[in-house]
Amino acid sequence: MPFSMSYDFPLQQPKSTSAEMDPSVLWCLGPDFDKQTVLSLLGDNNSMDTAFMQPTTPTWWMSSPSQWNPASMHDPSIYTPRSVMSELGPQSPTSGATKRPFSDVTNRTTNRQFTNNQPINKLDFSTPVRSLTPDLYNRVPSSIKRSRITPALASTYETPPPPAPFPSTTSTIESAERALEIALLLKEHPDCTCVLVTLIQEYQSRFQKPLHVSELYTMKHVIDIQDYGGNRVARLLPAFRVRFDENNIQSHLEQPYCIIHCSKNFIVNPDLDLPFVRVPFSAFAENIRQLLTQHNGSMPLASFPQCYIHSFDPLVDHNDGVPLEHYISCIKDVQIVTGQGVIKKVQFSNTPGVSFMPTPFDTSNMHVEMCAEVQQRLQQFSREVLDLLKNQGSHCRLPVSKFVSAYHQYFSRQCRVADYGFSKIIDLLLAIPKSIQILGDGNKRIMTITHRCQMKRFTNDIIRILKNKPQRSMSISEIPMEYEMAYKKPFYVADFGMCYLEDLVNEVKDNKELVVEADKDIIKLYRKERTDLEIYATRNFEKDVIDMLRILPDFSIPFQKFIPSYHHHFGYQCKVQTYGFSRLIDLLEELSHVVKINEDKNGEKIVQLTSTMMAHAILLNIEQLVRKPHGPIKLKDLQAQYLQVYRNELNPEDFGVASIEALLLTMTDKLDFHYTEADITLSIKEPNSTTIQLAKNVVLTLMLSQCQLSFWQLKQDMLARFKQDVTLTMCRNELRDYVEVIDQTVRLTPPMFFAYNVVLLLSPCEGRMAYDDFIVEYQRRTGSTHLLYPTDYGFPTMPRLFDAIQLVALVRGRRNFKMIILNPEFRLGGYSQPTPFTPSMTPF
Repeated sequence: MPFSMSYDFPLQQPKSTSAEMDPSVLWCLGPDFDKQTVLSLLGDNNSMDTAFMQPTTPTWWMSSPSQWNPASMHDPSIYTPRSVMSELGPQSPTSGATKRPFSDVTNRTTNRQFTNNQPINKLDFSTPVRSLTPDLYNRVPSSIKRSRITPALASTYETPPPPAPFPSTTSTIESAERALEIALLLKEHPDCTCVLVTLIQEYQSRFQKPLHVSELYTMKHVIDIQDYGGNRVARLLPAFRVRFDENNIQSHLEQPYCIIHCSKNFIVNPDLDLPFVRVPFSAFAENIRQLLTQHNGSMPLASFPQCYIHSFDPLVDHNDGVPLEHYISCIKDVQIVTGQGVIKKVQFSNTPGVSFMPTPFDTSNMHVEMCAEVQQRLQQFSREVLDLLKNQGSHCRLPVSKFVSAYHQYFSRQCRVADYGFSKIIDLLLAIPKSIQILGDGNKRIMTITHRCQMKRFTNDIIRILKNKPQRSMSISEIPMEYEMAYKKPFYVADFGMCYLEDLVNEVKDNKELVVEADKDIIKLYRKERTDLEIYATRNFEKDVIDMLRILPDFSIPFQKFIPSYHHHFGYQCKVQTYGFSRLIDLLEELSHVVKINEDKNGEKIVQLTSTMMAHAILLNIEQLVRKPHGPIKLKDLQAQYLQVYRNELNPEDFGVASIEALLLTMTDKLDFHYTEADITLSIKEPNSTTIQLAKNVVLTLMLSQCQLSFWQLKQDMLARFKQDVTLTMCRNELRDYVEVIDQTVRLTPPMFFAYNVVLLLSPCEGRMAYDDFIVEYQRRTGSTHLLYPTDYGFPTMPRLFDAIQLVALVRGRRNFKMIILNPEFRLGGYSQPTPFTPSMTPF
C-alpha cells in the first residue's frame, strides 16, 4: 500500500532593500554596466529561478505538498553521479535540505534499481501520517534520511524531518556573486562551453577562492552540465546568454596573467609562488621600468617571470635570494597593488586611473572602533612583530601560518587578535602595512619587513657603529666585520631585503644622517658645524635637562613625553634648532655625559640622568630644600622633608657614601654647617663678594676693549686699573659664566655681549629705561628688521636672558612698570673716553 510523507517548507520572504547585493561584486562587468539592468536580469522569474533575487511567489518546491503539481516534478535529463554527492559528506536533516535541493535527491533515486530488478513504487504525497514516537526520527541512520523511504519502512518511520530553513540573505548574495562569476567566465570560451574540471581550475586561478563541484550543480538557472565522451561539460544556458547580449552588459573579466606573453590556457598558481632572485638592484629596477612601459604602466604579478624572460635573462631561483615580490616593491617609483578582485598588479606609482590600496584588509571583521587605545595597541603590536622578525625569522621572513606559534614562543604569551579589534590574524597583520609586508597568497603567505623599515633599521645600525668610531667614518667594505663586532651576530645583506652590499649602501646615500662617498669607499656621519652660539646654548640646555629630571621619579622620563614635559615645566617650547640639531634624539645623544637613553621591557625609549648627574641632582634638591623661606634646616629632619617634597627617599648608599654627612661634605662651597650639641643645622652660604667684584672688573675691562682681549693684555689692564691679578684657571672656573677662553683669547659670553649693548644704550639715559621703550629703541638703533630675539644670545626667553646679566643690569617692577636699571659700576659716562654705541644682534 503506498504511503506518503509531508514536507512543509516555509515561504521565503521577499528580500528587503537593505539586503541588496553589493555593487562592488560586479567590478568584472566593466565601467559602463547598469546595476539596475543586471539586477533585473538576475531576478527575472520568467527565465530563471531565484539564486540571485528572491521571487515574490513561491515555486513548486517551495510550496506546501497540497499545492505541488506532478507535471512540474519531471525527472531531469542530467544524472548526478554518486561520487559527486558523496563529497558533501553526512548531513543532518536540517543541513541536508539546505545544501541540496529536492531535485538532487530525485536524481539519486529515480535512476536507482534494487537488486531484484523490480521497479520503484511511485510515492504518493497525498496523505501525511504522524508518528506516535516524536524522537524516533533522530535514531534513523543518516543513509536512510538522505534517500526516499522504501515501503518496507513506511509503517515505522513516517515522521518527516523538521522543516529546513532557507539560506540567509548573505549566503544568497554570495551564491549570486559566484553564479555571475561562473557565467562571465564561460562567456570567454567558445560557444560558452568548458570542461567542468578546467572551469573549476580557471575559477580558482582567477578569483583565488575555492569552488566545489556540488556548487555548480545548484546553478541550474545559469549553466547546464552534460556528459560528453566521459567528460562533464558546463554550458551557459542560451536564455541567460541572450539576456546578457540584449542588455549590452560588458562581460570581460580582468585577466590575472599577461595576455601578451602568456597563452590562453595559462594557469595561475593560487599560492602565487614566485622565485627568490639575486640580481643587481639598479639593473633590475631599470628592467622593471622598461617592462612597465611595454605594458602601458601596469602588469599582473602572477605572470611577471614570463614577461621578464621575453626581454631579459630568466630569473633564477636562489636559496639565499630575495623574494621577487619584495624586490619589486623596493623600487621607488613602482608599487604592487591589489586591484579589482584579488589580482596583484605591478604598476608605476603615478599610474593614472583608479587608485587601489597597496595592502587592503577586511574591516568588516573589526569589532571595535579605531580609537586611540586601539591605535596604541597596534603600534605596540607593530614593534613586537618587527622584533620577532629580526630575531626569530630566517632573513627577517616568517610564514604566516607559523606566526602564532612563533609569537607565543618568543613572547611567552598568546597573540589575542580580538584585543586589537580583529577576528582574523591576516587582517591584523594587514592593518600595519607600514611595518609588515605580506608576500604571496593562499597557504604560502610569507610576512617580512617593509623596505622602508629595513632601510631605517640599517641606517640606525650603521649610525650606532659610526658613533663609536673616533673619526665618525669607516670603509664600506668594513661594514660586515664592524656589524658582527657591534651586534655579536653575522651580517647578511638578505636580512635587509637586498642582494648586494653596494645596493644596500646606495639606498641610504640620500639619507640626511649619512654621507656616502662611493668613489672613496667611505661612509660617515653627517655632521653640521655648529656655531659658538649654538654650543653655548647647548650648555644652558644641559642645566634645563637636569633641573627638569631632578624632581621626577628615578630621574627619568619617557622619550615621547620629553617635549610636553619640558613645555609644562618651563612654560615655553623646546626648539632643537636653537642648539644646531634637527632631531631631539640627536640633541640628547650630544649630552651623553648628562643623560643616557635606555629601552624598557616594552621597547620604549627612556631618558635618564647618568650616575654622576644623579648625584649632582641630589645636591641641587638639597640646596633648593635648604633655600626654603622657613630658614635653616636640621640634619635629622633632612631625609623626612626630602621625601615629602620630592617623593623619593634619600639613600646615601646609592651614591657610594656611607652617611648623609659624607654626602653633604661635597657641598661645602654652597652650604654652611652650624654644629650644636643636639644636631647640625644647614644654611645657604652667602656669595663670595670678592669673586663677584672680580667678575665685575673683568667684564668692565673687556667692555672697554670691544668685548675681547688677549689674556696677557687683560692681565696687564686688570693690574693697572684695579690692582687685581687674574689667571687662566680663574677665567675657566670662577668666571666661566661671564667670560670664555679660546686660544689664549678672553672674550665675553653671549649674554654678557648683550649686556654690553645694554650698557651702551642706557648710559646716555642715566642708566635706566622703561622695558618697552628699551625693546623699541634697541631695534631702532641696531637697524634690525625684527625685534630682540633672546635666542640670538643663547637663551629661549627674555626673562632668562636678563637673569643671566644681573651682574650688569637689573629688571625692576612688573607688567607695564618694568624698568631696566644699570649697576653703578657699568655707567660708562663716568669715564673720560666712552665707547661709541655699536651694538650687534649677534655676539659673534
